[in-house]
Amino acid sequence: MWPLGYAYATLSWPTFHLWGLMHGTFVAAWPTLSILAFLSLGYLPLFRRIDDTALLIAGLVWGLLLASAFNIRHALGFEIAYGLFGATTVVVAVLCTFAKHRLRLALLVISPLVFLNLDLLLAPPALEQFLSRAIFDLKGLLPPVAFSLAGYVLGSLARVAINRSPRTA
Repeated sequence: MWPLGYAYATLSWPTFHLWGLMHGTFVAAWPTLSILAFLSLGYLPLFRRIDDTALLIAGLVWGLLLASAFNIRHALGFEIAYGLFGATTVVVAVLCTFAKHRLRLALLVISPLVFLNLDLLLAPPALEQFLSRAIFDLKGLLPPVAFSLAGYVLGSLARVAINRSPRTA
């Protein structure tokens, strides 16, 4: 994880810099970088490559950037946060246009956000508070999921429109 932390610290980006990784954001970075390493190993001849590897890697990189901005969404403001969600819709739509497994790609893009915002997994509350905390955490994930699924739908429609045979006049 240190290359990610060093890159974020050098660029002065929030959330995944070295200090942030030492203070809790490794929970999102570790699984995301593990998936990224698994996908990257597919380019070596010894390992099997899965479908849409390059698209999945691009989606995960966007997901890391989105997670770092979403983590400080209260400081950025409402307009910028939802602007990033709109950009996520466009990115997912473009990637889904070319992907074979579009839903997997759309959900993988927001996986860093899911890992970052499920505080429930870090310190499980008492049983009587579990359901209310789980609902609160999941409500915070509804906008990213909705925008990502909107990108999935747009990408699927674009794929259908591109593959449509020309009509005769």
